[in-house]
Amino acid sequence: MGDRHTLLFSQPLTSPHPVDLPPYITRYYIPTPLGTLELLAAEPTSSPTSGPRKKAILFQHGGFGSAAVFIPFLTYFSQAQHPCYALSVRGHGASWKPSFFRMVWGYPKSAFAGDLLVGLGFVQDLEAERRGKSVSEVPDDVVLVGHSAGGELTQFLLSEGMRKVGGYVCMAGFPSFGGWGVYWNWFKMDPWFVPRYYLRDFWHPRSPLSSTSLVHQAFFSPSYPVSDVKSFETLMPEYESMLWPLQMMTRFVDVGRVVRSITGWGKGGIRLLVVAGEKDRLMDVELMRQMAAEYRVAVEKGREELVGESGGDVINGGEQVGFEVVMGSGHHLQNDLYWEDCAGKILVFVEQL
Repeated sequence: MGDRHTLLFSQPLTSPHPVDLPPYITRYYIPTPLGTLELLAAEPTSSPTSGPRKKAILFQHGGFGSAAVFIPFLTYFSQAQHPCYALSVRGHGASWKPSFFRMVWGYPKSAFAGDLLVGLGFVQDLEAERRGKSVSEVPDDVVLVGHSAGGELTQFLLSEGMRKVGGYVCMAGFPSFGGWGVYWNWFKMDPWFVPRYYLRDFWHPRSPLSSTSLVHQAFFSPSYPVSDVKSFETLMPEYESMLWPLQMMTRFVDVGRVVRSITGWGKGGIRLLVVAGEKDRLMDVELMRQMAAEYRVAVEKGREELVGESGGDVINGGEQVGFEVVMGSGHHLQNDLYWEDCAGKILVFVEQL
């Protein structure tokens, strides 16, 4: 196959240069005991007015992603005057790089959730300073968005009660009830997935995405240009954790605890949004619709507790958990041809919070 990627079983001899950024995006390096994490940040493009600072948004990538895949969103939302951020967890983007074996088999999903916790804490601290508030007052001002396996990380963080946020978007994310349906979709799309992985590629985690054509069919709509797929491949890490997806094959969160980690239910309006891509062949529309329905039930069941925590008396799971489909889009909603349609749906959600 002419577009096949050479699989590496060790760290590259030279570290790639971090992605060049537009002048309005800042790269932070957040220290952790094991190494630094990359956080990209974009401030509102207009000078502050007398009005209050708008909601901040933190985007979390999924498998074989990085903060850089959200550069279109960082541009869009900062121009809409929302401060916004995107985190690269360990082994991704310009964050610290574990060895091949350690990355692939050494870190469970809780380790990556720990990175997200550090990143979210950093963002909330920044926002507290810029808003002149205490950190305890800031959760309502930050919206969390998780894509793909980043949707799993964000749900897991909220389910574990690690932090509270003022709104949540699961964007083509791993379903709360587990990922068997996702991988069944992948096996149907790519019948050679299993023999290629076990026999040709010796259990290499990038085997299912080891060529441009495989990346194209898994991540993008058919009409997405191949040249743009090749550019996207330059952002992908050489290898990925296997424990991370394996630990989300079955139910990995308590949806009731997830909704309790989102503030403001008693204020009315949508507090949780699930977004699907019409042409997503992995997290397809029906899986995303089922997840949204599960969260609506959880909100209804937790009505009294949510009212008690957030004040007010307007709690309706059917109205406060939103579901949107981006027509024409594949799995990478933030990069596909219709990314602005996706961003627009999220912007409407954020601005009604």
